[in-house]
Amino acid sequence: MNIKQWIAMSMALGCSTAVFASTTDVIVTGVIKPAACTPSLSGGGTFDFGVISAAELKQDDTTHFISPIQQLAVSCDAPTRFALRGVDGRAGTSRWSASKIHFGLGTNDLDQKIGGYFLQTLASTYVADGISPVTRLVTANNGTSWGPDSNSSFSHLYNGTEGHFHGFSVGADVPSAIKQLTADLQIDMSIAPLKDLTVNDDITIDGASTIEVSYL
Repeated sequence: MNIKQWIAMSMALGCSTAVFASTTDVIVTGVIKPAACTPSLSGGGTFDFGVISAAELKQDDTTHFISPIQQLAVSCDAPTRFALRGVDGRAGTSRWSASKIHFGLGTNDLDQKIGGYFLQTLASTYVADGISPVTRLVTANNGTSWGPDSNSSFSHLYNGTEGHFHGFSVGADVPSAIKQLTADLQIDMSIAPLKDLTVNDDITIDGASTIEVSYL
């Protein structure tokens, strides 16, 4: 066998041991979500003030009405850091349009603003996973920083204003991971002075809002 034949045979043997491969792609996908938290109200969230006579309204000042209490509960699948706020379904109709904590009651047929209300929780009634008291916190910058709620008696949930939320803590200065939060909630409603409302026909109080859970 000459040298050329030996080289040719070696190349043939080398080719016979080569591995030929086909390929297919592998794609790994999915979404990791926080534990879901569900808010609820013990009375279904309807606060009915019934029939209010015009004679009950003050001529030159707002008239206040306080609803019965319903228990607000936020239940999570697992301990979760969250914040709360309200979203006004009648945005722009509050008599106090510049307020971050008033919600609207709609308008009458003459487009006069009926008044406004607070989503008002009682400070002393907060319980987090069986622990009380609970520190009530507020933020105005989407949770970049937190501070204590300055109202010692109530928390008035924000009306959806950008970046404003309430958080809740047990033994910390930032919101804690909580599985079950409860508090008493009532509506503090104010009706405009009678001098600012034309009451020739029935005026329907038409407040509507949503309590929103945001994950931190």
